Amino acid sequence: RIHNKFSTLFNFLFFLRYLFGIFFISIVSFLLIPHFFDLNKKSEIIKNHLIQSHGIKLNNYENIKYSSIPQPNLEIKNAILGAEKGKLKIKVKNLIIYPKLLSIYNYNKFETKKIILNKSTVLLQDTDLKTFISYTRYLKNKIFFKNLTIKIYRDDTLLVNLKKINFSHYGHNKN
Repeated sequence: RIHNKFSTLFNFLFFLRYLFGIFFISIVSFLLIPHFFDLNKKSEIIKNHLIQSHGIKLNNYENIKYSSIPQPNLEIKNAILGAEKGKLKIKVKNLIIYPKLLSIYNYNKFETKKIILNKSTVLLQDTDLKTFISYTRYLKNKIFFKNLTIKIYRDDTLLVNLKKINFSHYGHNKN
């Protein structure tokens, strides 16, 4: 006690810098370690979750990539999606899935916060338009369409081509 240069307040503050350093390193490592996972092996779990929570079938995709900045997400490139019910076909350049934080490591209990379909194209027959509207209307989870293009056909002739539609569906948490 005689050779102590700092008061107890300074000792406490110097101890806190080590504590903050440990928390910072652990959070950064928690977010960066999933970059080393092979997510193509977990694709069946992701497909099953999309069917159960959003009613979307992931038919074909190019690759799955994890990104930790600005928010942890899974990005699926060049995906072809279909609705569980009906003949709905959606081509998506970037399907971005935002999982809950603990779902990054535990794929057995995989849960998502929201899904963004970026640069997507919906190909519909004129008889399937009602199916698409009812599909988007009765979703229970968050889904966002950015730069959506809707093409409506009748007997292989283009009737309507709607471009650059942004649509947000907040599920049951509306208003």
